[in-house]
Amino acid sequence: MFRIITSSNKVLAQHVTRSTLNFVRTSTTDPEAGSIGAGPSAFGKKEKAEETRWAKRQEAEQAAKYRATRNKPGQEQPGAKNVGGSPQQRIAALEAKKQKIDQEIAELKRQLD
Repeated sequence: MFRIITSSNKVLAQHVTRSTLNFVRTSTTDPEAGSIGAGPSAFGKKEKAEETRWAKRQEAEQAAKYRATRNKPGQEQPGAKNVGGSPQQRIAALEAKKQKIDQEIAELKRQLD
């Protein structure tokens, strides 16, 4: 697996080591340093436009999904008014919530006394 460095292959070993060290020194931590979209060239402008188009498309899809789930009939959403059912059912649901809140208030008042 490993070769012993002799005078005949010593030059080759030095060359490989130097080129490897030079490569390591030239590498950078900037993630966009070598990318096409990094510079102010035509490729950079095109890349930025593609990213903007993709982002807008993603936002539109997410908004459409949100609207579709928000407007489903029969689902009660927090803070939503007039969601599904007849007005009598809505009144009954709100009165049940009011009763629970009144019970919680009475319990808290008892704990304070």
